[in-house]
Amino acid sequence: MLPSNRLQRPGSPPPRFGIADAFERIGFAAEVLDVNDASRNPFAGCASLFASIDPWRAAKVLFRRRKAYAVISYYQSGALLLLALRRVAGFKPLVVIVDVGDDSNWPLRARIVAFCLKRADAVFSFARDQTGYLAQRYPGAQVQFLPQQIDTEFFTPSGGEGDYVLSIGNDLSRDYETLLAAVSGLDVPVVLRTDRVASQAGIAIAPRGSDEDLRALYHAARIVVLPLYDMRHPGGISSLLEAFACGKAVVASDARGIRDYLHHEENCLVVPCGDAAALRAAITRLLQDDALRMRLGSAARRYAETELSQDRYAARLKDAFAALRPFPPSV
Repeated sequence: MLPSNRLQRPGSPPPRFGIADAFERIGFAAEVLDVNDASRNPFAGCASLFASIDPWRAAKVLFRRRKAYAVISYYQSGALLLLALRRVAGFKPLVVIVDVGDDSNWPLRARIVAFCLKRADAVFSFARDQTGYLAQRYPGAQVQFLPQQIDTEFFTPSGGEGDYVLSIGNDLSRDYETLLAAVSGLDVPVVLRTDRVASQAGIAIAPRGSDEDLRALYHAARIVVLPLYDMRHPGGISSLLEAFACGKAVVASDARGIRDYLHHEENCLVVPCGDAAALRAAITRLLQDDALRMRLGSAARRYAETELSQDRYAARLKDAFAALRPFPPSV
């Protein structure tokens, strides 16, 4: 398993990557190969498009993991060198990609996506809209929809709630301009965990921290708001599912990339993208209706547990692998 970003940081506790444990519970021996530091990775510290290429890690897989059943690359770049060299190296394991970057606004990324999708044994997208787009754009690519997962053992409800509105995320999918317009003048604290908004009156900027710090932010929030542009790529999905798993009531924009997970009035409230008035109305409604907050938060947690847990995700991947190649007798 090849993560797209470095998991282990100097001086940090062991990283969480519970997918490996979930695979082992269903009979797979799973190994996580982290992205290397600068001493072995010339792209270390760069954007994940480049950092996850990691030539040293790719060489280790090609020549020291030849007996693997499959290599799972989270994001396309980790599979780039494997797919380019698999024939000359005589590399037999399946090479699959989980999660594909947006190929519409960066020509270099579009070339990498095109190269990898045409050669991977399978490609799994977290959004049905993106799955259909990729299948049409890259004929012959083996693209399937695979719901994203969340660690429901780590992200758990706290049993209480705080007093602020929380929004989290740094990627380009976030529409903080609409959020700021929606909360302007509201008599409620607003906390953002992002580098994309400067501190201003009524807005607190939470610093980056550990996963435990992130979980504490969710626990102390009253509601979570996910303002998004209407993108095909599932930007914001991690924050959405973390909030669900923590049992928080969520207001989310109706972006195509996360629409598969949004069930209006059942596990969240959904508003049109870019509509500050609708976003404000949904936020106000949740703040004023304790019963609705509790109902949506409980339903969100149940949804995360039953449909999006890491065990459920591992089982879905196992079924998809079985359709690609028979398992060895030990699995």
